Amino acid sequence: MKPTIFKRLRARHQRGQSGATAVEFALIATPFLAMMFALIEIMMIFFVQTTLEAAVAEEARRIRTGQVQTAAESKADFKAAICDRMFGLADCDTRLFVMVQAFNSAPAGGAAQPWQDGTLTPGSNDDEPYEDSTPGQMVIVRSYYVWPLLTPGLSMLQSASNFSSPDLGDTNRMLVASAAFRNEPFQ
Repeated sequence: MKPTIFKRLRARHQRGQSGATAVEFALIATPFLAMMFALIEIMMIFFVQTTLEAAVAEEARRIRTGQVQTAAESKADFKAAICDRMFGLADCDTRLFVMVQAFNSAPAGGAAQPWQDGTLTPGSNDDEPYEDSTPGQMVIVRSYYVWPLLTPGLSMLQSASNFSSPDLGDTNRMLVASAAFRNEPFQ
């Protein structure tokens, strides 16, 4: 008689635990999936940052060697060349900003950040100046990409979100790549 009482109690106990596994899975899966999405977004940010740096370095080399000046490329052509090197990872029309500035001598002070006023306007001369350069001039090429943060929680981190604007949204990460050099004697 004792074995049947224990079998009944065990069966009753197992039926009572059948939903506990689902509840435990839900409690663990939610933060796990949030962390996975945050990790994937952080990896994408680093990948786009590296791609942007490589694109700026390659296109800046074309300025340094005089290829851009010889071909008389416009601001739109130069920006499109950087965008082409981004392999479709960037929204070049509204989120990519490229600045090319030429100097006869080293510029005094640090480089100004065009987004300090909280706005960026694609194609404007204030936010995207483009100056032709001659042999021997010092040139600074800077490119900014405004990455929209999508993962909940990640966008609330102060270290992750560093740019907000009325046009581009409140939770963005500003990615920056730059190159500074003196032009070669290319003529």
